[in-house]
Amino acid sequence: MLSSEKSQNAEGLLAEDHEELDKLLRALLRALDEGDAATAFARLDLLWARLAMHIRAENLHLFPTILKAVDDNLGEREDKILSSAEACETINKLRTDHDFFMHQLASAVKIMREVLATNSRNSKARLDDVRQIISAVNERLKWHNRVEEELVYGLPASLLEPAEEAALEVQILGELENLPPRFSDTAAMGKVLSERYDSR
Repeated sequence: MLSSEKSQNAEGLLAEDHEELDKLLRALLRALDEGDAATAFARLDLLWARLAMHIRAENLHLFPTILKAVDDNLGEREDKILSSAEACETINKLRTDHDFFMHQLASAVKIMREVLATNSRNSKARLDDVRQIISAVNERLKWHNRVEEELVYGLPASLLEPAEEAALEVQILGELENLPPRFSDTAAMGKVLSERYDSR
């Protein structure tokens, strides 16, 4: 999923993952616009899983590491990038967004499962409901990703020692490569999805 050449640090890993998630989200919206429920569900399920992996990397590793480093460096740096209070406030907002994304995608998955199970006459209306949910997620993600990329992702390089930064990169990469088991024996599906969610 992630290219090792491009992703040399935590910032690169997470920013590249944003790009991959954005491509997948746009491909999902295309499938919904085309009324292709089966493809839309496959892409939605993958997006839900991939975004959960990304969020785990941030919530379990990136954010706690940043908060600890900001606290540890409070008295030592006159050129503080941000205060402990500012870091906490920013990260709390990002965590709130994470909860919103996961809740909204879970709602969309539930609707898609109903659409596929019932194949009812109102499936177009239900696909429209899913599209509205995904559009709301997309809009909020744009702001969220900009905050992360402009304010948060560069902090480890300026707050951590090289060994600490390297350890963080390993932790983040471990989460970003930890695809849920339901996808583990579906290499063909992954290939089809990757070919079909090009950068259009």
